[in-house]
Amino acid sequence: KIMNRKLLVCALSLFATNAFALQPQRGYRGFLEWSNHVGNREYFGLEKKSTFFTGGSTSHGFQFNENLFVGGGLSIEKQTDDYSNNWIIPIFAEVRTDQKFGIFTPFADLRLGFSATDGGGLFVSPSIGYRFNWGRKMGINVGIGLTVKGSRSELYESNWEGDTYYFKYIGDTDHYNAMFNFRIGIDF
Repeated sequence: KIMNRKLLVCALSLFATNAFALQPQRGYRGFLEWSNHVGNREYFGLEKKSTFFTGGSTSHGFQFNENLFVGGGLSIEKQTDDYSNNWIIPIFAEVRTDQKFGIFTPFADLRLGFSATDGGGLFVSPSIGYRFNWGRKMGINVGIGLTVKGSRSELYESNWEGDTYYFKYIGDTDHYNAMFNFRIGIDF
């Protein structure tokens, strides 16, 4: 019972801090976030395994009015499972809308750019979430979404010719990997 009361007090205090939430004001705005991605990845065309990436992202830009932000950013995340050395490093443009419905302050954003790892490829990441007011000019943002990351790999053909086994390059192929994302961070 004591634990339930503590959880209730914590939840109510978060909503109470948001009761007088200020919408973002016109001018510079920046974000610093902890990012996580969960999905499946195909290894060498043989098997799919669950993957988990974690890291950080930052974006900076201009808040045009209390609802519209446009900017750009960078994210760096490393795969944490197994012995893998895979990374997600996208460079992106971001559009975000902050709304206010009474005391509720949801947001939606779209990140669109280029992934600088795995041979490069398209990076698209829409998300929705909630902004908690934290002081006069800052907010805590919690969001979930979907990320589609493109990659390019080389294709080889393998054959026996006499007593020799050889690989022959036959071209490049594009892959797209969809992952769920979770981000938490601050805006200033």
